[in-house]
Amino acid sequence: MRPFHELPRQRPRAWLARMRQPLQRGRARVPDRSARGLAGVAASALAAGAALEFFLDPRSGKRRQHLVRDRATAALRQRVRRLERQAHYEAGKLVGVAHAITHHEHAIPELDDVSLVRKVESELFRDRTIPKGPISINADCGVVVLRGQLEDAQQIQHIEREVRGVAGVRDVENLLHPPEVPAPPSHTHRDPRATTGHA
Repeated sequence: MRPFHELPRQRPRAWLARMRQPLQRGRARVPDRSARGLAGVAASALAAGAALEFFLDPRSGKRRQHLVRDRATAALRQRVRRLERQAHYEAGKLVGVAHAITHHEHAIPELDDVSLVRKVESELFRDRTIPKGPISINADCGVVVLRGQLEDAQQIQHIEREVRGVAGVRDVENLLHPPEVPAPPSHTHRDPRATTGHA
């Protein structure tokens, strides 16, 4: 009769023991987590205390505060200067690329008629064999008009070729002629830019 009465008592104890094992495991983890949390809090508290002691020291705390502030300001200024230099460098690269793309359009500067006449005169009369007096040079909408009398017909053609080679000259109307030949008729000139704009 005794073994029959002991079995019911052992079964609940074994079942309770199995049920308590997960609870004990969960409780065992709690001290680990709390220990880690306490260690983190202690480390941060120590760091804060060391920082306060470093900066609030009555003897050299103000000097340390000024030193840290000056170093932080210097580092910030250095960073700002680096960013400004980098931005200036990138802007210069963009300007260079834009200039390289549009350089062919601005290779020959646009000149007004007065400036064009002066340029043609300065380049044409470098040749001392060409007489200045009998030649009149005008410009109309970029077309250079040559008037006057010259003895040599070959020299007249030479002058026209020289004027056509001047940068900025759109066309040449050569009205130069020998003394025994009448001057050719003049034509009205239109700005080529205006005609291309309406096309």
